[in-house]
Amino acid sequence: MATPLVYNTNLANVGNSKPVKGSMLEQTTLRAGNEIVVYEQTCPADKYLFWGFGHQNKQAGNASHIYAQLKATGNGAGSAGDAIKGDLVAVITDSEGRDVHHRYNVGDLETLADAASDPRTERPIMPALAPIAREDQRIQLRVIADPESDGVEVDPSASSARIFYGKLN
Repeated sequence: MATPLVYNTNLANVGNSKPVKGSMLEQTTLRAGNEIVVYEQTCPADKYLFWGFGHQNKQAGNASHIYAQLKATGNGAGSAGDAIKGDLVAVITDSEGRDVHHRYNVGDLETLADAASDPRTERPIMPALAPIAREDQRIQLRVIADPESDGVEVDPSASSARIFYGKLN
């Protein structure tokens, strides 16, 4: 059973912030109710990775303000440019990307899409979360599509996102 990723004050001021942008997402077909990987990175031997970045307090100044507007390609179900609906989940897995060790519900995609038009400091934040990913583990973003987005293919070139993770040397 996966344990939750939780805010960690010790990680809040360390490492380098790295964004996951819309163009970095995988062009993959979503299935309603299933967790489908839309982003994945393997942790190198000499680094550590963790989801989120900075503090959980927006006034602290070092917070990762996030948003995600996922759009459809028009292949499969849906039309090109349709907004994808569902939930976005950040996970840390084993080296094969199958067994989930830790998870964090980033939020529903409609709320995260609305945040794109908000001023940066008004967007939701995703603070530094622990535990961290170690050698050969993977960090992944997964979408659990709503029924209306079943069969829709993610279009990285039309999608826009900024979901942050941290990297420690």
